[in-house]
Amino acid sequence: MKILIVIVNHNGKNLLEKNLPYILKTEGVNYDICVVDNNSTDDSVSFLEKEYPQIKVMQSKENLGYGRAHNLALEKYPDYDYYVFMNNDIRVTPSWLVKMLKVFDIKEKIGAVGPKILLSKNKDGRAVINSAGMDINNHHMAYDRYEGEYDQEKYSVVEKVDGICGAVMLVSKEVLEKVKGFHPKMFLYYEDVDLSLRIRDAGYDIYYCGNSVVYHDHMASTKNLGSFKRNWMNMKNRYVSIKDRVGFFMAMKETLWYLFSWGVWKLVHSKSITLKEYLDAK
Repeated sequence: MKILIVIVNHNGKNLLEKNLPYILKTEGVNYDICVVDNNSTDDSVSFLEKEYPQIKVMQSKENLGYGRAHNLALEKYPDYDYYVFMNNDIRVTPSWLVKMLKVFDIKEKIGAVGPKILLSKNKDGRAVINSAGMDINNHHMAYDRYEGEYDQEKYSVVEKVDGICGAVMLVSKEVLEKVKGFHPKMFLYYEDVDLSLRIRDAGYDIYYCGNSVVYHDHMASTKNLGSFKRNWMNMKNRYVSIKDRVGFFMAMKETLWYLFSWGVWKLVHSKSITLKEYLDAK
């Protein structure tokens, strides 16, 4: 069994320095690592070539974003059985990968598996959940399950979910060949939701593996993006996803619904209820 861990990097030399040593301590499986560099200017590539000659390095002449950079690795290295897509701001534990791989043995038609993602910084001395898989509602809105909750044993389960967070995704080659990888028109945000939905459209299940644990320096790789730009990219990519999967009219309907709901929340509820709580109530 051949596994390729693909890490997308853009000016994240400090994150690679911090997190690659943990990935190289992964136990129980044979794997290769590929870093796709999105036209960094911070000596990321020279650092990798000097310190980690065993790692495959791909250089893009432009910043392709998240999904398209991963697609670049899929095109270059098509002969692996499984692919891990991950951010450069993830710190793993030794058994993270082997535990996710075991999930593929429990049932047929499993297309993708995600780990328990904890925030790298504790709160009150306790670990806090960043994502335990995703819930995706009828409006194609996705939310990280149990986000902000203190980690507990009850979250260390294996169960089917609507989707998994793009910070770490384990996907089989069989599935990727059917869904053609990440959406080529998406730069950042929502591409993990879109991939999860298209995997399910293809007839495969998605699982959360709560006994596989990784730690996330949340938004460390996108800290320079403002909230407006993040929200805009998320809304635009959600529209593209719905249009391509369901059709133009449904995409327009859902986009108008979101804009109307956001406007009402902003005017009436912004100080008393979060946007997520308001949309969930709708």
